[in-house]
Amino acid sequence: MEVVHLPARGRELDETFRPVAVHHTDTGLTRHLERGEEIVLTDLGGDYHSAKVLLIDEGPVYHFFIGARLSVDEAAGRMADLSIQSRSA
Repeated sequence: MEVVHLPARGRELDETFRPVAVHHTDTGLTRHLERGEEIVLTDLGGDYHSAKVLLIDEGPVYHFFIGARLSVDEAAGRMADLSIQSRSA
């Protein structure tokens, strides 16, 4: 599972009910994300959030649906689950 850092505070993310757009070059990722992919987002306050890629525009620009705020343990668990699945595939 990928982790993407957003240049926003958690409070700003909690108050929005629309997808958040982020250009691929601003994600720091070495690979492109896919539509429907679930990721973990971090914010300026160091909080973790679940997120899903809803749409990908030219650029590419990812439009993320921001889900629930995650604890550090929940975020680490999501990333560990993916690592285990990748190794067993």
